[in-house]
Amino acid sequence: MVRGWAAGLVAMLIGCAARSPAWKTPVEWPDDNSATLVGQPMEAGAAVAAAGAVRELIRTNTDPTLFDGCSTPEQGLMVAVFTGPTSGLYYVVVHQDFRRCGGPRIRVLDAWDAYAVTPQGQVVAKAPPPAGDASFAAPPTPPEPPTPPPAASPQPPVEPPVQEPPPPAPTP
Repeated sequence: MVRGWAAGLVAMLIGCAARSPAWKTPVEWPDDNSATLVGQPMEAGAAVAAAGAVRELIRTNTDPTLFDGCSTPEQGLMVAVFTGPTSGLYYVVVHQDFRRCGGPRIRVLDAWDAYAVTPQGQVVAKAPPPAGDASFAAPPTPPEPPTPPPAASPQPPVEPPVQEPPPPAPTP
């Protein structure tokens, strides 16, 4: 079944696919024996939504070493696409999986991001942190030092009393 579907897809693509100028080597098309289905067939909007979520994660990444060892950032990412309560949106979870890049499989603690994305690939929102997950909480702000009580109105300085010189000693 899959081989027949893949062969039909290949036959259709051969007649209508132009070679991309960014690709420098000849394209070798798969046959029934070499074609491997990457994922289950899905709506095209879901695939475009997945691409939009991957682009958003790459664009907003702040760690310059996250994709070290990968020939492209996409090489270290996997996606899962869901539908949910909001009609017209796909929910895309982008997982880090750097086994293909070498080094550790997961490189940060929260190794996934989830996005709500339109079928045209526009990211509408990033998922909020899970409720009750303290690892996503902002660090507590340190308490402010106590405010000293207001100073009373300044008193003029007290001068020491003027001492009178002692009376002269009686002369004999």
